[in-house]
Amino acid sequence: MNTIKINNKVVIIKPIDFDAICTLEDLGFDVAKVGSRTLSSIRSAVAFNMGITLQEASAEIEQHIKNGGKFDEFAPLLEAITQSDFFQNLARNMENTENN
Repeated sequence: MNTIKINNKVVIIKPIDFDAICTLEDLGFDVAKVGSRTLSSIRSAVAFNMGITLQEASAEIEQHIKNGGKFDEFAPLLEAITQSDFFQNLARNMENTENN
C-alpha cells in the first residue's frame, strides 16, 4: 500500500481502475492532457485520494506548500495514475485510435 504525507496526514494512494478514472475525470482530471495540466492534475489527484472537494484539495496543497512542502512530493499520486495497468491500456488504445 503506497502512501504520501500531506500536511501531516497520511494519504493512502488509491488503486486506479475504470471507476477511478471516471471519478478523476469528474474532478477535472483530463486523461488526454495529463502532462500539460500538471497543477490541475495534482489537485484532482489530491481530491480523489483524500476524498475531498477540489476546493478543499486546493487548500491542502496551498497549506502543504506554505509549510515548506514541494510540488514534487505529489508525484506519487500522478505516477499511480499514469503507471496503472488501466491507464497504460487506455493510453495505448487512444494512441492506436489516433493512428488509424
